[in-house]
Amino acid sequence: MRKSLLLIVILLTGSSSLKAQFDTQLSNYWATISYFNPAYAGQSGNLEATLMSRIQWLGMENTNTPRTTILMANMPYSLLGKIHGFGALMYNDRIGLFSTTAYYGQYAWKKKLFKGDFSMGLQGGYITQSFDGTKVEIPKGDDYHSPEDEAIPTSLLSGHSIDASLGLFYSKEKWFAGLSVNHLLAPNVDLDENHTYEIPRSYYFVGGYNIQLNNPLLELRPTVLLKTMEMSSLYLDPDSLTERVEANTLKAMLRNSQVDVSVRMIYDKKFWGGISWRYGDAIVLVLGGKFKAIEAGYAYDFPVSRIVKVSTGSHELFLKYNMDLNFKKKGKYKHKSVRIL
Repeated sequence: MRKSLLLIVILLTGSSSLKAQFDTQLSNYWATISYFNPAYAGQSGNLEATLMSRIQWLGMENTNTPRTTILMANMPYSLLGKIHGFGALMYNDRIGLFSTTAYYGQYAWKKKLFKGDFSMGLQGGYITQSFDGTKVEIPKGDDYHSPEDEAIPTSLLSGHSIDASLGLFYSKEKWFAGLSVNHLLAPNVDLDENHTYEIPRSYYFVGGYNIQLNNPLLELRPTVLLKTMEMSSLYLDPDSLTERVEANTLKAMLRNSQVDVSVRMIYDKKFWGGISWRYGDAIVLVLGGKFKAIEAGYAYDFPVSRIVKVSTGSHELFLKYNMDLNFKKKGKYKHKSVRIL
């Protein structure tokens, strides 16, 4: 971890804030829409439970690579003669000395609109952020950084805050689209008296289309994810800094936009393979299949940015369980299942 720790120390002692992207990027985003859009809850008409694991940027020497685990579940539910969506989400992310854990509940209001299904979703929960200052290392012989500098954490810092998200989702027989904003309140997490972690808003657009080919066993499913993220910040008490720089030197880092374009070929609605392109970052290969109620998918990210010089790529795996909730079959309710994904 020495190289990363040294970089963190330099940033902490040389500027008034440390900025980075907060939300985890996912290559199998089409399988985990509820992670970034609460309006998707209950959209498939099934009880869905998904476990996602991602290991990013393998191959870097002396570095703890980012690791993310996400557990989510959602389902439709009939209340007062109307279908609603409910969901839950647990998220854990570790990158360097930072660790984030969050727990959310989701609700989606649903309505038939223009022969399609429209949803408005709300997500609320609790988020914890920590920084392990006990593992910060200052190289021997470094006369610039002082271990006594209050700007350099030397203990485990931790704080928490409430968090919320909003989303819209619409689907018809062959296509879907969604808009959402995460971290709506842009919460600040006070790690201690001198360090505050700012969680920025993130904006998402997701869309997809099902193309039935001449062969009835084959479908082509292009999807796109556009995300615009402000950069998260670790603000320090200026009075505790050894050296300071003006805040305007970091204004260019305030926003980061990224687009993922994916195409998957589906065989017999059971097996798929495809490719994604993440602008300026990676080419992604995806594979997966479905056996009865279980779906599994794998993605390998091959970096095309400068990080390819030090990383062999990223790996991502998800497992999904689907239980059919056909209310009409049970003789209670009528609900059309949307099987786009």
